[in-house]
Amino acid sequence: MPGNTLNSSDATDVLQPELAEVRDLQRTVVALRAALEQAQQDGQRQVQDALSAAQAEIRQLRDTIVALRNSLESATQQHNDALQTAAAGHRAELTQLQDTIRALRAVLEDAK
Repeated sequence: MPGNTLNSSDATDVLQPELAEVRDLQRTVVALRAALEQAQQDGQRQVQDALSAAQAEIRQLRDTIVALRNSLESATQQHNDALQTAAAGHRAELTQLQDTIRALRAVLEDAK
């Protein structure tokens, strides 16, 4: 079959479109792989950013808790001090009133 034989030039001409398509597909694969890697890096970066933000918020909340706890303890101590001062004042007033009552009774007893 001498009419069906292809020489190398004819074979190259026939394969050119297929080879071009293979090169295009290879370039597409490389581009898609790069895009996928970039997407993965972006995703990891977003996760790290979110994690860092969450950790910063946790630190801030802990600091706020400590400050509020200290403020509450200080207010409680001031309240307790005020109660003790008031109670001491009341005891002193009570003692003074009792002394006054005793003195008035003594005066009344002497007046009889």
